[in-house]
Amino acid sequence: MSDLRIRSITGKDNLPVSFPTGISIGAGGPTGVNDIGIAGSAGFGVGIYPGELPSGFTAMSGYADPLSHNYGNYQYSDGSVMCWIPAFYYKIGTGANGLAVNVIDVKAFSEYKDKAAANAAGYALPRAFINAGAVRMGVMVDKYQCSNNSGTASSLKNGNPLSSNSAHNPFSGVGAANYYYGAIDAAKSRGSEFFCNSRFIFTALAMLSVAHGQAASSNAYCAWYDAAGVTNFPKGCNDNALGDTNDNDILYVSDGYSNCGKAGSANLFARTTHNGQDCGVADLNGNMWEINLGMTRPGSSSGDTAQQNDTTAFYILKESVDIADLTSGWNGTNDAWGDSTHLATLYDSIDLAHISQGDGWRYFGNGSNQVLSEATSGDNYRMANVGVYTSAGESASGTNLFGNDGLYEYHRANLCLHSGGTWDNGSKAGVWALLLSLYRTSSSGNIGFRAAAYV
Repeated sequence: MSDLRIRSITGKDNLPVSFPTGISIGAGGPTGVNDIGIAGSAGFGVGIYPGELPSGFTAMSGYADPLSHNYGNYQYSDGSVMCWIPAFYYKIGTGANGLAVNVIDVKAFSEYKDKAAANAAGYALPRAFINAGAVRMGVMVDKYQCSNNSGTASSLKNGNPLSSNSAHNPFSGVGAANYYYGAIDAAKSRGSEFFCNSRFIFTALAMLSVAHGQAASSNAYCAWYDAAGVTNFPKGCNDNALGDTNDNDILYVSDGYSNCGKAGSANLFARTTHNGQDCGVADLNGNMWEINLGMTRPGSSSGDTAQQNDTTAFYILKESVDIADLTSGWNGTNDAWGDSTHLATLYDSIDLAHISQGDGWRYFGNGSNQVLSEATSGDNYRMANVGVYTSAGESASGTNLFGNDGLYEYHRANLCLHSGGTWDNGSKAGVWALLLSLYRTSSSGNIGFRAAAYV
């Protein structure tokens, strides 16, 4: 890959842009490929990988056809199916910036000559596309929650999802510890470039789902579309009976443990993807809580389970850090967890004063209030990109637009993020769902992960 520099108005955004081998650069950016698409239309939310595919990856049949169930889908040498999510820009509506409150508008990466130009127009680059100090053209994301594929954590349709507990398809089957931190090592069983998915990427997929639902006018290219706006979001396994609490037609195939479904096994598959199409990322709503990297809190020891009072002790991964370099230990050089001194080497602190010490479940949306910050930089930008609502954007019941999804507020030492919900969370589960109450050395049979890679 080669590095090109993008110009910045302030100089703070002078990040290299990492372009895959063989890509052509036009006046507006890459040409003909890497397009996130048009919200509401066929193929939106995934895209064609730009340039020569990296070693181990092959394009699936129909990968270049927006009408194909394999559009933007690629397969790794272990059999894992992954979706290429092209970089894009987003804008959150405030009612005074050209968009109605809570409208999420998405534009292709090629729409602006650089990040600074996008920011000047009120559009932000998702944190999902900044890694190791470079703007990334996109990211490969597992289509399915990881399962044990003869000792490799793979993204396979109808796989039995891995969990962090010995009772349910344990991480130990792929050579990792049966604790939440084991997800980092489990992801590496596929290769060094793979990492346990980040909350940044999970949030970017959630933003795409909202934008797609708002722009759709039928279920032609958005199978979960609801014209009334009541259930206009991706469905999943969340009703504790292998179905969806908002869609009685959904039925998953049991993996044999409680009411967990096999990965991607829904009878109406497109209703369970982030873009309402067969080409999308599946099961972001329920089935298994997914361990995510990107934000944590300090601890005083490796297994510290303490509750803390300090609202400023949230830490968000620095843009300069390569997330694939994070390791599963505590307080070591690249360890994802540690005390405040260690975390300061890898993370930026952020004050989330509106997140209570132990208030329990709160929900996304509060009447007509703005839910996510429109900021294009700074702490409010970081907050939006880990999928945390503003102080005025949460309530005791939430709103339909955000699926009535829940966020469990807590100040947990050695915080380990969990996204999406599980098979028995009901309306709390969803593409915005987030737990702030669990720590790195815990273990549960309903918590697994999916992998991603910057390639």
